Amino acid sequence: MKKAKKCLILSIFAHYCIHLPNLLILIMDIKKAFEAAFIRMREKNWEKIYIAVDIHDTILRACYENEETYDYFPLAKEVLQMMSLREDICLILWSSCHRDKLMEYAFHFLDDDIRFDYINENPEVENTHLQNFEEKLYMNVGLDDKFGFDAENDWAIILHVLEEYQENCRRPNDQ
Repeated sequence: MKKAKKCLILSIFAHYCIHLPNLLILIMDIKKAFEAAFIRMREKNWEKIYIAVDIHDTILRACYENEETYDYFPLAKEVLQMMSLREDICLILWSSCHRDKLMEYAFHFLDDDIRFDYINENPEVENTHLQNFEEKLYMNVGLDDKFGFDAENDWAIILHVLEEYQENCRRPNDQ
């Protein structure tokens, strides 16, 4: 009987693994990352979490060979605007673009009501005897296509998680 149960469970598992779209796997990952960050923030009594966000193929559709079009992925602009207002989120623009181009992006995002607190750094978290944040910035969640972020779908997932974790929503000067 035990062997039959194991076979049935494995069969069901294999069935769902084969038939589950990759999207569902990615949804669970980005949702888990944000939920874990908010839960840890509460457990550790932190004031905020740190979100590092890449530009190309994460916020904007990449156009490496042409003039920048600022073609946002669905919900990217709205979710980043929402994050910009929250006092429990520190947004970090994280990109390998040259500094002058990064500043262009930062000013354009600011015009779109998206405020990044830092660019390629997180000076709020200091080194400890075990950790060196001078060479690798501290973040709770990284949004980057190279990490598996699916910009076509994951912004909607993040929106739902942010709505679930709405405490401390507005920065003091935005109330």
